[in-house]
Parts: sequence; C-alpha cells; structure tokens
Amino acid sequence: MRKTFRTRAAAMLGAVALVSSGLVGLSGAPAQAIPRTNECGSAYAFLKSWTIEWRGRAGGYIDVYYNRTNGYNCVMSRVNDSVITSWSNDIAVGARKSGGTWQSDGQKPGQHFTKYAGPLYVYAPNACIDIWGSFDASGGGGYSGYDRVHCS
Repeated sequence: MRKTFRTRAAAMLGAVALVSSGLVGLSGAPAQAIPRTNECGSAYAFLKSWTIEWRGRAGGYIDVYYNRTNGYNCVMSRVNDSVITSWSNDIAVGARKSGGTWQSDGQKPGQHFTKYAGPLYVYAPNACIDIWGSFDASGGGGYSGYDRVHCS
C-alpha cells in the first residue's frame, strides 16, 4: 500500500510540475500581433500590409484591400502587439488617390483608437493610392507613409 501511495504521490507531483512549467512558459511568451481583420467588407480582397516604423522595427501595419468590382481601395492601420507591448493610443490612418485630397481616420477630436483605425475607402480605378499610418505608444510614436502603393 505504501509503495502505491508513493507512486501515486510521485506521479501527481510530476504532473503538477509539468503543468506548472507549461503555464510559466506560456505566460512568458511574447504578445501576439493584433490580427489583420477585414473590416472593409467581404467584397474586399486583401492586397498587402505595409509597416509603420517604430524604433527601426515594425511597430504596426497599414493594410490595403481592394474591390475589383467597384474600384474602391480600403485602408486600415493597426499596432503590432508583439513589438508594442505597452499601451497604444491614437492609432490613425490616411489615404488618397495619388495627387488627390487626403482623408484620415483617428485624428479627429475625441478619437483615441487603440486597436485599429479605418476603414477608409478611396475610389481609384486605373490610378494609384498613397497611404500613411501612425500611432502613439508609451515608448514614443511611429509613422510611415507610402506613395503609389496600389495601382489598379
């Protein structure tokens, strides 16, 4: 009986140790990036993500989608949680038909986006678009802009 009790106790302690070590390992893992989500609509196909630079790293992304049927581009920006591990605030995005007037989301009074900015829709069939994205974080802000990123 004692041998059985010791065997069970040792097995139980071993299992607790394995579970504990697994939990510690999970809690120490880096945060995941905010996933790219298509808030533009099901008719919009993902084209590409451009980085928002922060301290020489990809602190966030500007995602571009396109609807071939209606000629509209859709643009959103988001923070990369695997790099920005502290709070983020004031995420913004801008887009325009190349040479046209900029439109933006996240820069109006009272807007303090923490997950993503957008969607912005830009009508640009047979033309190119320009985009920018930015955010503020406790370690400083990030900004990147790109010209002529999608020419349909």
